Amino acid sequence: MRSKKLIISIFSILFLYTNLFNLNLFASNLIPNVSKEMEDPLFWIKKLKSPDLILLTENQIQKMNQENLKRQDLYLCDVLSLKNEWTKEEILSLFEEDLKGFGKTEEVRYGRNGKILNGLFWEKLINNMNRDLLRDKNQISFGFITARTDIRVFPTYEISVSNPDLYDFDRFQHSSISPGSPIAIYHFSRDHQWAYVQTGFIRGWVRGKDIAIAKSKDYVKNYVEEKNRLLITGDNIEVFEDPSFKRKAFEVNMGSLFPIIKAPEGSDSKYIIKIPFNKPDGGLGFKKAYVIANKNVHQGFLPYTQENIALQAFKLLNKKYSWGDKGGGIDCSRFIMDVFSSFGIVMPRNSRFQAQVGKPISEFDTDNIEKKRMILESAPPLATILRLPGHIMLYLGKDNEKYYVIHSIWGVQRTDKSGSTFIYKIGKVTITDLSLGGSGPDGSLLHRITDIRLIGEI
Repeated sequence: MRSKKLIISIFSILFLYTNLFNLNLFASNLIPNVSKEMEDPLFWIKKLKSPDLILLTENQIQKMNQENLKRQDLYLCDVLSLKNEWTKEEILSLFEEDLKGFGKTEEVRYGRNGKILNGLFWEKLINNMNRDLLRDKNQISFGFITARTDIRVFPTYEISVSNPDLYDFDRFQHSSISPGSPIAIYHFSRDHQWAYVQTGFIRGWVRGKDIAIAKSKDYVKNYVEEKNRLLITGDNIEVFEDPSFKRKAFEVNMGSLFPIIKAPEGSDSKYIIKIPFNKPDGGLGFKKAYVIANKNVHQGFLPYTQENIALQAFKLLNKKYSWGDKGGGIDCSRFIMDVFSSFGIVMPRNSRFQAQVGKPISEFDTDNIEKKRMILESAPPLATILRLPGHIMLYLGKDNEKYYVIHSIWGVQRTDKSGSTFIYKIGKVTITDLSLGGSGPDGSLLHRITDIRLIGEI
């Protein structure tokens, strides 16, 4: 579950970007110091001494996950461990956290078409949260997400932005949720269009039509714990309802898992999997689905090696940037989360907390560039994540005395010869070196790094 600290962290990221809206934007696909060869994962894999060395075993990853799930400071959640009964006060306290963190403020917020989110808007929104329907004791339900959906701070499609001309950072958008994700359902909105749910990494409102409610927690538990599962290793992979691949059920993100009913045999080129679906009454059902057998799927988690990390990360290269994955894009922390999910590594959704997973190589209270360079010289490429306030990156390694990363980035500040500051808008998953942003008022990425973290054993 979230807390005030998480809310503050999210707002610090938003502040980082929304402050840029007062500056001129300059969009370009030309990234300085990046060659075409660098966009091939083999370029970086060939630099490694032992790219196929196992960095963490399955047992080590499982142990790390269990330890991280117990840490309240990471705000992860084992959905199936949640208690079945919640008091009215407990659920109301969750609503209050949301309202304090994302509700009405003295600063003007704008919705679609530049309209101001006024008092009437907030009155209707709070009314739709349906607080008066809560009982003294409330039995929560369990189920699954059945279609790719957004999880929202409040039960509304309305957006909340600081600038009426720029909609890139909707403060009501938490994240996207993939089909097959287990959820706990606390409550429903007054208009019956929204469900207030807990996922493994965030809490919020999802569309009621995109969930299926199980008769008991055991139905969800048995599905999640099936041993023989198919891992989706590609991006936006299609799952079909028929073996001829004509009727699409949905698309799924990298890291999604589904129980295997039948693996390909002989000349067969498809997996038959089991997927959850919502019956006409909203209840949970399971049915067969079909996935093409190729390099975008794998039976079980991938071995955790530098080579596999590179191959996974570069499958997302050039995917558009989008805050909270809105509209099918991906932001910096979702990029990290999806890449490491391919190995069964559970990551928080927020960059600040991702930088608390694994082993600390170094944390910086100063902007000692030489010390950072020295640490990067020995930091394991591709298993090392680099954080700066509001942003996180995957370290690729060194080339021609420059240090490179792959990350999903909206843009950086730059200053031209006249002294004017503008935004160099990138807006995608890309490769850059850490000198990026060096001409801007905040300094380069290298200058701003605060955490260097190894997802592995030192």
